[in-house]
Amino acid sequence: MEPRAAFSTGTAEKQPSDPLTTIGHIGRYALKYQIGEGGLGTVYAAHDPLLSRLIAIKTLNLEIAADQRPAFNALFLNEARAAAGLSHPNIVTVFDAGVSDDNAYIAMELLKGRDLRQLRQEGWKPTPTQAALIVRRVADALAYAHSKGVVHRDIKPANIFMVGRTQPRVLDFGIARVAHQHEAHGEGEVVGGSPYYMSPEQVRQEAGDRRTDVFSLGVVLYELLTEQKPFRGGSLAEITTAVLEHEPPPANVVNKDVPKALAEIAARAMEKDPEHRFRSARTLSRELRHWIDEHGQANEGADGRGADHRRALWAGGMAAGLVLAVLAAWISLSDRPEPEPAVIAEAAAQPVPAEDTASATPLAVQAIAADESASAVAAAPPAEESTATAVAAAPVTKVAKVAKTPPKESLRERRAREAREREARLAAAAPIASGTVRLAVSPWGQVEVDGTPVGTAPPLTEITLSEGRHQIVIRNADFPPYSQTIRVAPGQPVAIKHRFGS
Repeated sequence: MEPRAAFSTGTAEKQPSDPLTTIGHIGRYALKYQIGEGGLGTVYAAHDPLLSRLIAIKTLNLEIAADQRPAFNALFLNEARAAAGLSHPNIVTVFDAGVSDDNAYIAMELLKGRDLRQLRQEGWKPTPTQAALIVRRVADALAYAHSKGVVHRDIKPANIFMVGRTQPRVLDFGIARVAHQHEAHGEGEVVGGSPYYMSPEQVRQEAGDRRTDVFSLGVVLYELLTEQKPFRGGSLAEITTAVLEHEPPPANVVNKDVPKALAEIAARAMEKDPEHRFRSARTLSRELRHWIDEHGQANEGADGRGADHRRALWAGGMAAGLVLAVLAAWISLSDRPEPEPAVIAEAAAQPVPAEDTASATPLAVQAIAADESASAVAAAPPAEESTATAVAAAPVTKVAKVAKTPPKESLRERRAREAREREARLAAAAPIASGTVRLAVSPWGQVEVDGTPVGTAPPLTEITLSEGRHQIVIRNADFPPYSQTIRVAPGQPVAIKHRFGS
């Protein structure tokens, strides 16, 4: 049986009504309530009096003989030190490890969310792009750990904790290896994991390397894409036989919504021969990144809002530019001398045939009418506003119709008018100056620009803003907001990096 999630702190069902209640101690840490319990260990929320913060404490639930306890604790602490040396945004942070009352424990950051297994059990189904993004980030974390000489050996949905829908944190580096090595009484390099996600070399009890993690992560990707485990059975023997012999159908055959190229990436990661798999987690990450980039959805998040917000900002800027250009053209042309009162009176007295309106309207007025139509499309006013605008504009068109012979203007007036018209044309043709703001926020934050929400980072990693000064505020409910004033200029990207809790 797979252990329950190490952290399920979104709504801790066992949390006491009094948060100050202490149910025990491990080392210097005061245990507050139990978060979860699984096959390998029990997790508690605990208070660290030294740093005055809540953390997670994990102990291992293993029956160990007294004479074996010192060797086991030494092995456990060695693995914990290796995990504590890992610093990556997609790996849970290990603060401390030790032995209390002859029992080993590990202290980690307390996360809020659910692991992938729990989310799937609750009915959440990621899109293919979301699945690729999650697995790509886990692959990045594994590639980093592998570069430090640490292989996980127990990658599965229960060990991928989700802070948000596409922000994973990998749990339990080294703990599975310690547990399974203990169960094998330390004979040989026995590497274990959940049977559904074990690589063939793990089933054969062979020494594994970084490609073992690649296989397990490929199984996770396949399951996210198809909602099915690729290797199944009614017993441990049937499952391990399937891992060794069964060739699962491609993910795009099981689920028609899965793109073929993404299904091929999952299939290659699950090759039974390690020599035929991706040679490293970094290679797997690169293939997934290329697939995401080619499909133009690299920043799709759980609510799909990242790209939509950028498109909305771009469209808003274009619409504002069009309105300003039309306004400039209207002002420049409205400085012409007014028609004589007698001409206006004559126009009011004479009917205007409908078929003559377009041909009799001067070109300048036709251009203004066209610009007003374009402005109305861009701004999309309510229907009653459009009607009012049309009614107000009608007399102007009628007056222009009969004013076939404009009053004479002096040479100075004509040159001034032509200069204004040139400026209006240049203003209409000039693009709106803008610049790029790049965001690197950990673990996540809601981004506001000049008081207007624009999305959540991640998945939002880049926004385009108009040239000038802007106020950026990033909010995370668990921490004080972060605020920064920036100046945006074309061709000069601005980088904003912030890690909450640091």
